[in-house]
Amino acid sequence: MFRHPRSRSSLNSNINVTPMADVMLVLLIIFMITTPMLQDSVTVKLPKSTYPEKPDTKEPFTLSLTREGYMYLGRIPVTEQKMEQALSEYFANRSDKSLFIRADQAVDYGKVVHIVNECRKLGVRRVALMTEKETH
Repeated sequence: MFRHPRSRSSLNSNINVTPMADVMLVLLIIFMITTPMLQDSVTVKLPKSTYPEKPDTKEPFTLSLTREGYMYLGRIPVTEQKMEQALSEYFANRSDKSLFIRADQAVDYGKVVHIVNECRKLGVRRVALMTEKETH
């Protein structure tokens, strides 16, 4: 086989993985930063349960109660009066009238019952209390 005298160097058939590793590390960092931001709710420490309630919808409508006494519809902070108005507007034209309550385990039980009663008064048919799975 004839070789041209100027092409003495052979082709490098090895894969250079350094650029791929750099891209993967950048993607990993991006996912590590954005994943907590994608959380659609307020952080509360849920009570433990053997059989936790899981939302049956992709994006459940949640009401969160924090240990400090704040209430959130999704991520929006609300007072009890604004909650009543927002719930009545939200459920006015919907057939699925389900609400998931995420109450911190330190929230007074009476407060949770009061909120459930208010939701029932506004026409919410199904109120579910969310919990975390108990680990043994």
